[in-house]
Amino acid sequence: MVYAVLVVIREVPTGVLADRLDRRRLLQIGTALEWGSFVVLLVSFSFGGFALAIALSGIGAALRSGAENALLYETLEQDGKTEAFERWVGRLNVIGIVAAVLAAISGALLATRFPFELNYVLSIVSLFIATACSLGLVEPRRVVTEERMTWADIGAGFRFVWHDRQLLALSSVFIVTIGAFNFIDEFWQLYARDDEVPIYWFGMISTVLLLIQIPGQLLAPVLLHITTVARWLHGIGWGIGLGFVILGFFPGQVGLVWMAGMAFLIGIVEPLYLGALHHRVPSVIRATTESSVSMLLHVSIILIGLVFVIGAGMTLFVAFLWIGIVVCMHQLLIIFVTWKKDA
Repeated sequence: MVYAVLVVIREVPTGVLADRLDRRRLLQIGTALEWGSFVVLLVSFSFGGFALAIALSGIGAALRSGAENALLYETLEQDGKTEAFERWVGRLNVIGIVAAVLAAISGALLATRFPFELNYVLSIVSLFIATACSLGLVEPRRVVTEERMTWADIGAGFRFVWHDRQLLALSSVFIVTIGAFNFIDEFWQLYARDDEVPIYWFGMISTVLLLIQIPGQLLAPVLLHITTVARWLHGIGWGIGLGFVILGFFPGQVGLVWMAGMAFLIGIVEPLYLGALHHRVPSVIRATTESSVSMLLHVSIILIGLVFVIGAGMTLFVAFLWIGIVVCMHQLLIIFVTWKKDA
């Protein structure tokens, strides 16, 4: 809760800060704070220490939000290679996925032979190396000549998305789709348990749900040659929504296969959406706009979570069914609003 609140509250202000100052500085500070959070976890054994560690991690995440992709896009823009943005987003996400899988496997193996604290020490060393590497980042020159933002313009990102009708629809689909899939990430273990899947399969299932996102991450730029971002995102939105409905209506171990299919689709979403966003947004509000969308994503997770809690009061399958209905109704709403505005 502390982490979520800090991220939501600080998301947009740190995006504004990234547009006013060097983006690389915020990345450096954010990575250093993440490193500091693990140091606190290692040396502290109280709730206060745990809360401090979570607070440092949340602030660090907020500082990196928006600045990361803004720095990437403008570095590519400086070199005249903005068409490669989706490809690089996908590649970086793949590195993160592979790192998470390796960390989980190695952490489990090390925990069977060595004290648990060793994993924290290794995390601290890794983040220290990441912090040191971030010092080598180079801030690209700003392509635009407009004055940088003031704090009074903190709503500029929201206004930009609101006034771009197509981007608003894409952002809405992105927020609801990713927000809904978060509940697969968080609760697939309970689904597998209720389907009486042996617990020794859980590690394999977790690995598959992560690794199966890799093809989507890498294929995203290729898919743009087939049809538009809007068609892909709307189609995937329907796929995720109907996937949840199937999980709710037809519970069973085959549902885990549906989850894998949904994970494959979700891997495509982020590179496509971020490309659509950054190709449109001006440099002066680039980080602010992405941070604004990210904040709305966290809010959507909270709201969908309320639907989940109500459904879970009956069964987990009902909770998934209700999430699917919400996603499908949202898709219908987007179609209706788009049709009405075009009429």
